[in-house]
Amino acid sequence: MKAEYPNMSPAEADDIKERALRALARNRIPGYNFAGHFLDLQCRRFEPGAVAFDLAAGPHCTDAQGIVDPAAVSFFTDMVLAAAVRAYVEPTQRTATLVLRYDFMGAPARGTLSAEARSEGFSFRTALPQAMATGSVFADGAEVIRASGTWVSAPTPEGRTLAPLPWESKDPLQYPAVSRSKLDPMEKTAIRHVERLVRIAGPEGFLHHLWTPDVRATPNGAASRIALGMHLGNRVGHVQGGLTMHIALATAVAAAPQHPLLTGATAWYISPGQGKALTTRSTLLQTGRNVAVVRTEVFAPGRKLVLEVISNHAITASAQLSPAGLMT
Repeated sequence: MKAEYPNMSPAEADDIKERALRALARNRIPGYNFAGHFLDLQCRRFEPGAVAFDLAAGPHCTDAQGIVDPAAVSFFTDMVLAAAVRAYVEPTQRTATLVLRYDFMGAPARGTLSAEARSEGFSFRTALPQAMATGSVFADGAEVIRASGTWVSAPTPEGRTLAPLPWESKDPLQYPAVSRSKLDPMEKTAIRHVERLVRIAGPEGFLHHLWTPDVRATPNGAASRIALGMHLGNRVGHVQGGLTMHIALATAVAAAPQHPLLTGATAWYISPGQGKALTTRSTLLQTGRNVAVVRTEVFAPGRKLVLEVISNHAITASAQLSPAGLMT
C-alpha cells in the first residue's frame, strides 16, 4: 500500500495541517498574517534602536537535510528588518518597503534561526519620511544573511483596519480557536491547498511547494508563475515583501544554472503584489567565468510591475579546482 505521506511521518503531516488551521484562525485578528502565524516568529527584543527574533526549525519549514527553506529565511529577514523600523511608529500605522538588499554569507540556514536588526528611525528630509534598517540572520552562530532596506510609513489602503503585531501589543492578544468546519470559503481553499501539498511534498520539504513558484527555463533566462492566496498575503492583503523577494530569487537562480551560488540581490518595490497570480521574468544580463548577473521582474495581472531585482550569482570555489587542486 502506498503511504499517504511518502516523505514525512503522519505526526509531521498532522503538525503542518494543525499549524495551518491555527494560522488561519489567528489570521482573523487584524494585525499579523498567515505566514507569520504559521512560522511562529518569536520576539526577544523590540524597542527603538534594536530588535531580536527567533524562528524555530521543523518539518513545516525545512527540507530533508534540516535546512530552512529559502522562502522562510526571506520572510524572516524582511520581517525583522521591518520590525526595527516599526519600533518608531504607532502600531496602527502601515509601513511599506522601498528597497531590500540581501548578501548571502555562505552559512547554511540549518536549525533554529536568530536575527537582530537596528534602525535610527525616520529621516524627514523627504516629503514621505523614510527609514533605513540593517541586520543579520544567524544559524548555529554563523551568519546566513546580512541585510538592509528602506521603508516608508505609507497610507493604509481604504477599508483596512490595522492593529498591533503580536510584539507591538501592550496586552497579550487573544486568538480564536476555529474548527475546520467553521472556515469560510477562502479559508477552506487555503487549508485544502495545504493538505494537498502535504501529500506531495518531497525531500525539498513542504514549504517549497507552498511559497515557491513553478519555474521554467527560457532562451534568455527563466520565467515563473505562482497563484496567489491568503497564504502569501501580508496584513493588508498584498503579497508579503519577503515572499515576493523569494519568488524573484527562485526564478533568478534558475536563470543562471552555470553559476548556482546566489551571493547577493537588491530589490526595488514598485507596486503591490495582488491579483490572481504573479508572473516573473529573469533575464541573464551577463555571464562570465566566475560571476553572472541576472535582472528579474515580477508582474501582477495586466503586466503591472511589482518588483525589480538585480542579483549576483557565482560558482563555488570547489568548482574551480582541478583534480590536482590547482585553479583552472
